[in-house]
Amino acid sequence: PKLVVVGHRGCGKNKITALEAADSRPSIMENTITSFNMAAANGADFVEFDVQVTKDGHAVIFHDDLLITDDSVERAIGDMTLQEFLSIGFQRDGLQGGKSLLRRASDGALRKWTVSVDDSLCTLKQAFEEVHPFTGFNIEVKFHDVLPTSDEELERVIGAILSEVEQYAGGRRIYFSSFHPDAVDLLRKKQSRYPVFFLTDGGVQLYNDPRRNSIEAAIQVCKTSNLQGIVSEVKAVLNNPSAVAQVKQAGLSFLTYGELNNMAEALHKQEEGGVDGVIVDHVTEMVTAARKMDKVATASSGVDSSPAVRVVA
Repeated sequence: PKLVVVGHRGCGKNKITALEAADSRPSIMENTITSFNMAAANGADFVEFDVQVTKDGHAVIFHDDLLITDDSVERAIGDMTLQEFLSIGFQRDGLQGGKSLLRRASDGALRKWTVSVDDSLCTLKQAFEEVHPFTGFNIEVKFHDVLPTSDEELERVIGAILSEVEQYAGGRRIYFSSFHPDAVDLLRKKQSRYPVFFLTDGGVQLYNDPRRNSIEAAIQVCKTSNLQGIVSEVKAVLNNPSAVAQVKQAGLSFLTYGELNNMAEALHKQEEGGVDGVIVDHVTEMVTAARKMDKVATASSGVDSSPAVRVVA
């Protein structure tokens, strides 16, 4: 009875809007070594992060479709060299990079990207080398959320990421995920060592590609591509609890993500329903809530309280 807790972008995504900024929790620069190690220290089983590939073929960790600097220039990671990417923002040597980071909020406004604890942008190689080896990695392979991606670009990005995983992963627990149906198919075709999960909004938000618009469609993607699981927006599960049974009957693991996963009540409902793991921003609080649920379940069942992590079984 162990609900796997995955730290979203490490210790959680950063606050951008005024409403988010009202949250009193300190913010750690997301998708950085500091954030990953902090999440691990606070009990996360895995950390989730977003990987893109620079134009010179290096896998780097960054979430947004476009990187925006304080001169308001917006650039895709695939249009930047590794050196250009790493030179932006906070630098570990104590010097500020040539340009500071901005971020576009949901209302369209550009705001300075400010955090309580800063760290530099990083590469996938650095994550393998500098994050505690017992911390699992959920590697989300990131593509533009709306614009189409060519087959050549899918091959280029996935090939570069898998090459670095092969070189640096060692024995670390890993599973891949992506919102792109063709990307998860290619990830599975190119390797069979690590599980591949399909990410979906589950119909909470609709896209032109119908494969992205429901749990039922996600199950079909998994069957077609021989994937191991689904990661769904949690609202799709809480609004339709029978979705968990559908996924399980298909022989798939099931994880969720979303704002509601920062509430202990939502975690409790999901664990009762059979969800295998949750991706959360409030790592410390949700780890505490999940482990309390473990103790209750263990006391009532009399079984070992430390079973294997099911997501990579």
